[in-house]
Amino acid sequence: MKNIWLQRSMKINQKYQQMMRGRYGRFDQLNKTLLIIWLILSLFKRWIPFYLGDLLGLFILGIIFYRFFSKKIYPRSNENQKLIKWWRKLKSQRQFKYFKCPNCKQEMRAPRGKGKIKVTCKNCQNQFIKKV
Repeated sequence: MKNIWLQRSMKINQKYQQMMRGRYGRFDQLNKTLLIIWLILSLFKRWIPFYLGDLLGLFILGIIFYRFFSKKIYPRSNENQKLIKWWRKLKSQRQFKYFKCPNCKQEMRAPRGKGKIKVTCKNCQNQFIKKV
């Protein structure tokens, strides 16, 4: 009895591996983000009129499955890299405080949480104190 189930599970595993050969098959950051959006949408779909929540949810799930089973590996990887690059850019903007020189209006940045710092403008050499 145990051998039959083991053989069946091995056969299913081999068929799955054969089906996934040459496919993207990764649950990457973009798919995780889309899944989180789908979960949030499924929680709030009751308050979205005209079954738009259901349609958007199915659309997002379709994108997830399309990306997972796609044979175009490099475009899917590039999509994920674009999301990661955008997310890092968004995070780096929160790490710095942006301000302008009062003299020449040159935009500068300083790391957040340093308190009061003395800043020298690279453009006009004006020195001023700024709280960041």
